[in-house]
Amino acid sequence: MRPGRTDVAVVGGGPAGAAAALAMRRHAPARRVVLLEAGCHDRVKPGEILPAAARGLLRQIGVLEPFLAGDFVECRAVVSAWAGDALEERNSIFHAQGAGWQLDRALFDRLLLEAAATAGAEVRLGSAVHSAAREGQDWQLKLSDGNVVAGTVIWATGRNWKLARPLGAKLCVHGQLAAYIRFFDRAPGDCRLVIEARPEGWWYTADLPRQRRVVACLSDPDLGGELRNPASWYRALAATRHIAPLLSSSAREIASLAKSAGTAGVDPAAGERWVAAGDTLFAADPLSSRGITHALRSGILAAYAVSDMLDGQDELARTRYAMFAEQGFAGYAPALAAHYAAAARWDTAFWRRRRRQAEEERRPVTFPGSSRSAKESWFEA
Repeated sequence: MRPGRTDVAVVGGGPAGAAAALAMRRHAPARRVVLLEAGCHDRVKPGEILPAAARGLLRQIGVLEPFLAGDFVECRAVVSAWAGDALEERNSIFHAQGAGWQLDRALFDRLLLEAAATAGAEVRLGSAVHSAAREGQDWQLKLSDGNVVAGTVIWATGRNWKLARPLGAKLCVHGQLAAYIRFFDRAPGDCRLVIEARPEGWWYTADLPRQRRVVACLSDPDLGGELRNPASWYRALAATRHIAPLLSSSAREIASLAKSAGTAGVDPAAGERWVAAGDTLFAADPLSSRGITHALRSGILAAYAVSDMLDGQDELARTRYAMFAEQGFAGYAPALAAHYAAAARWDTAFWRRRRRQAEEERRPVTFPGSSRSAKESWFEA
């Protein structure tokens, strides 16, 4: 193999990309894997809940033990005021798989990347991919710090789809939503995820490691723009019945973010020697709590797909991966719309739109990478 060439280039070092690199090293250790991450995972980021169902995926890529030894908080219950003002609690002791976790995402992502490097993948931080172009049977990736020629590409850049055109994919946006998030320290909690529907959208909060807490409001971008302003955000927080009391008087804000959180995906799920994974493949509404689990699972299956491509089974790999993508999308939109409709008790723009969407989603829906109408429950994904 000539210098600068790799069998697999993983573009993106979040959970999907790291899981892909780990799975590739375990599944095909003779293959060279380079993981290219634009950042350094040194900033706070959303995506704090990891369901118990992810335990098997962490074991599959060989990181369960270091994860369990890490500084993460068990999520012992999900509490919500959704269809009404009263709180309803779903305790993890009544769940067959037990408790999930409330994560420090930056710490979690670093743990996965360290494991990938230990497993033999070349991990390059601060290495953004600016463009991609075909070079014979390979992909020429132009980076901020040089070039890489790759036999296959696993595209796992989260909600950044700038590589869609050169890879030959189309971005399909199915729903707009924005998350207005603030992080706090000196804010101890009780290991619960709390959700509250409000006229402007919905709120959630969870306590994080080292007595920190995340508080977020989810609304439509054209309706919630004022929530970027601290005074407006805190004023809306004060009006919540269940979220505001969980933020202690000693709490201190340490960071804030405004992020896209709507439903989007790419079509097709895989192309000529490339596969999409994680949020790049399908970015779900945070209400589904499926983000990180989906990222890990899709990253693992993306590794199997590119391994088949390298073995000359391109068409089979694309077909199999499209089937996986279809199963992941099945039933998502109708179930999500119905869940929103259950809380649509306010006559505000946000909830009027959700009632209308619920009516529209009664019709069959086809998603990116899918050739059939949705049938199965999104909650089972």
